[in-house]
Amino acid sequence: MVISILDLPDDILVELFCRYVSTKDLFRLQQVCQRFHTVLYYHTLPWKKALARVTNVSFSQLKNSTGCPTFENIHYQSSIISNPVHLPSDYQYEILFDRSNEQPSLLPVDHRRPSNQLNLCSKTDCDINRTVNNYRYLLLLSNRWNSQHNYKNHTLVRFIRRAQTSLLQYDEHNHQLWFTNDCTLRRLNLSTNQIDYFYEFNHDDVLCYKVYNQHLIALANGNVLRIICRQTNDVYSCENDQNLVPIIGKRNDILSLDVFSNDQERYLILNGSRDHTVSIRTFDISAQHNQLIWRTKVDDRVLCSRFTNDGQHFLIGTGGGSSLYPLVLFNTERAQPIHVYNANYRLGAGVRCIEWISSNVFIAAGFDNQLKEFDIRTGICHYTFDDEFGNNYCSLAVPADQNNVSNGIVLGCDHHSTIRLVNRTQRQLQKVFFVSKQASPVHSLAVTPEYLFASMDRSIVALNFSNNDTLFRPPVHTF
Repeated sequence: MVISILDLPDDILVELFCRYVSTKDLFRLQQVCQRFHTVLYYHTLPWKKALARVTNVSFSQLKNSTGCPTFENIHYQSSIISNPVHLPSDYQYEILFDRSNEQPSLLPVDHRRPSNQLNLCSKTDCDINRTVNNYRYLLLLSNRWNSQHNYKNHTLVRFIRRAQTSLLQYDEHNHQLWFTNDCTLRRLNLSTNQIDYFYEFNHDDVLCYKVYNQHLIALANGNVLRIICRQTNDVYSCENDQNLVPIIGKRNDILSLDVFSNDQERYLILNGSRDHTVSIRTFDISAQHNQLIWRTKVDDRVLCSRFTNDGQHFLIGTGGGSSLYPLVLFNTERAQPIHVYNANYRLGAGVRCIEWISSNVFIAAGFDNQLKEFDIRTGICHYTFDDEFGNNYCSLAVPADQNNVSNGIVLGCDHHSTIRLVNRTQRQLQKVFFVSKQASPVHSLAVTPEYLFASMDRSIVALNFSNNDTLFRPPVHTF
């Protein structure tokens, strides 16, 4: 009796496909016969293994700001700080205001769903619903990311009047791209190519913002922090405590902010300023009341800030002009820093962007021609990627999926409108995208498996890696 490979059980075939079949051969193999097609259709493991071997981009499930109910308000594993935290004797800070002792706890009981209780999205055209756990399609997209010119470049917005430092945030559920323009925060509906919403403020540009969920937007307009309740369109301006003395001679523009909530009722708002200060404020959405909890002065201007997944701690990146510690860890409940990361930074090499890869691992990049990967559990840098062309980084996008398959890091450079795709596991540069002919920094990025959005001085562009061109329609919006 002759036995062929078709007589093997499914689990053996799956094991063979995972170990010995290349990415290209998987697509060919499913066309060989009905048996192979059925095995590859019902078993995702071969596609998942193949996807992990190539440079790929997934959704960042940790950002907790998408409008999709699949990943909104999800509780992932809490950050674990097991290393001894300490501050060097030469690190300078000053507590300017502290009301934390009056608060029993800034964080109420966590009402977020655990990550193993994900609800599938019922919206058929939702980007996440179309691609999540669809490893075959993600593998096809990753081949386009890694191929030459296998995408289409669409210009969405042109800035005619003056150069802009536009900041982007993409809503994958509703196909909406948020961006800033002068004193205005706008929302571009990509399905209709219409600006369907905008918030305009006087006197100063929008320097940073966070569309946190369907309920709240935090926005910094110069030195004023504003909170927008999306359900009512009410806007609240947050003033400093009357007992807080301003820092003389320092501009206090807010340069960074982040938002955290674990019950969609009380929100923690973190902001860092040009005058070297970092602040924590609470906002109760039902009572429509905000309160400054504490404010601390650090050694340089605060360029970026990110809460941990559980909100118990946060990181800030500073300009690094006066010390060798531009990356600082705080306890949210207290007004003093608890740890600085000594990663051989040179003086002046500030940290401009921080993104989480998992609950315990994050990437920091900025003015040092490097990106560095840290583990908050050990408190040390375990990987440094040096840019061989000497580029500084203005923007960073790090997709994160709960299956640890995604390995692509997307970096916006400080000149020539270039974007770099780095393979995190192989620790090497995979691809360079020239997104525009402008000699401009890439100020901001928004990334999905299908699309890459980037803002330059004079335009906002989208690189489309899918075969669907209906999402990007003319004409181009001009301001």
